[in-house]
Amino acid sequence: MLHGVDFSGAAQAGHNIWIAEATARDDELRIESCDSAADRFGVAERAPCLGQLSAFLRDAETVGLDFPFGVPATVHQCDSWAASVEWVATAATDADGFQATCRARAREATDGERADLRRETDGPVGALCPYGSHVWKQTFFGIRDVLAPLSRTDAVAVRPMQDGGDTSLCEVYPAATLARCDLPAAEYKDGGQPARERRRTIVEGLEVETPLAFSRGVRAALIDDAGGDALDAVVAALATYRAREADFEPDRPWDSTEGHIYV
Repeated sequence: MLHGVDFSGAAQAGHNIWIAEATARDDELRIESCDSAADRFGVAERAPCLGQLSAFLRDAETVGLDFPFGVPATVHQCDSWAASVEWVATAATDADGFQATCRARAREATDGERADLRRETDGPVGALCPYGSHVWKQTFFGIRDVLAPLSRTDAVAVRPMQDGGDTSLCEVYPAATLARCDLPAAEYKDGGQPARERRRTIVEGLEVETPLAFSRGVRAALIDDAGGDALDAVVAALATYRAREADFEPDRPWDSTEGHIYV
């Protein structure tokens, strides 16, 4: 069994975190289900929802999560990825404080020229600054409340930085995966008809161009979900499948203290 998770750091995160469950058989990745964390765990508030997600991940096999697994080395100033994760988890007591601390370190390192820096893995796939205005909450709560506790256990391996473990976790970025498949990677997340048609185009393209197949009802649900979170979770599962098939070997340069995005 394999899972893709579209993550959120919102106050009611359970409504925006979606989990796609898939099985791989005969070169086909079948999406068996795709549900919000609120529906799956029965809670939407961030803290208890992330607690339930962590417990779920602890017993999973292979999971790709859509949030940054680290920050730039210039910012964390640690000699290992594990140490950088602990730095993020303790850098501040809230997401805004984390962002301010990261920006202060970036400005200091660049003589005040730049506040938002990207990791080596971010640039080639068009990913954003991990503590920038769009994803700082995902990074902070994802690392502090989910990734850091799991990475400390022998049963979980965060790829490619860690080996072993019964559970493998990896960082994914659905927009980059869609772009690599030559499918729309933007403007599919609202309730309008043009966005709905883009979601339909994406779903049909995934069926034709990738190993993805959908169990009954899943295909329509992906098109109907105006927020696009369900679709992102499915694309996260596809990227995770690709990563596992490649034995989690990075396909481009990366900094081992920052993390690696699989697409």
